[in-house]
Amino acid sequence: MGGCGDGGTGFFTIAADIRNQGASMKRNTILLLVTAAAVVILLTAAGCASKVNPDGSPAWTTNPPSTRSTYYTVGYGKLSNVQNSLVRAESAAKDRLARWASTTVRGALTNYFQDSGESGSQTVEMMESISSQIVNISVNGARIEEQWIDPDGGVWVLLSYPVKNLKDAYQRQAEALERKSEAYQVQLLLDYLDIELDGQEN
Repeated sequence: MGGCGDGGTGFFTIAADIRNQGASMKRNTILLLVTAAAVVILLTAAGCASKVNPDGSPAWTTNPPSTRSTYYTVGYGKLSNVQNSLVRAESAAKDRLARWASTTVRGALTNYFQDSGESGSQTVEMMESISSQIVNISVNGARIEEQWIDPDGGVWVLLSYPVKNLKDAYQRQAEALERKSEAYQVQLLLDYLDIELDGQEN
């Protein structure tokens, strides 16, 4: 009888050990997950902190972000007060955006006309007209993403612009060309714009 009693005690002791080991593993797992989460948070914070230039200015003031779907540009202004400086900075950024849009459209049209064998003053005038119309229509979609006032009182802005807006405005002009003459094909014109945009990423 004593033997049976000892066996029962041993069984419960083993079961308790197993439960303790399970609880210990669970605690270790939770501790590991918490530690991993803390590491991720620290790395993220370090990454955010690194997005600053040595002089303390945001990294985007000298190196704006770049994505396939969005064009970013920076503007700077310093006038008598912050509000006027902000207006000047936004205007400067939009001027850069307009130059980029114009250069992109002209590049696409130039390659299109060269490959199609068309040239001459009429072609140049057409490119100028199309380019100006597209730029006037498309730049309205720009918006300020970030702004920063430097220690000297100058204002910096980061302007974003959906590339889709440029494509949409370009497509409308391409469709107008196609209606005027069967020599122009909308899809082909759009293909040349995509090639021009792709080339800017390299």
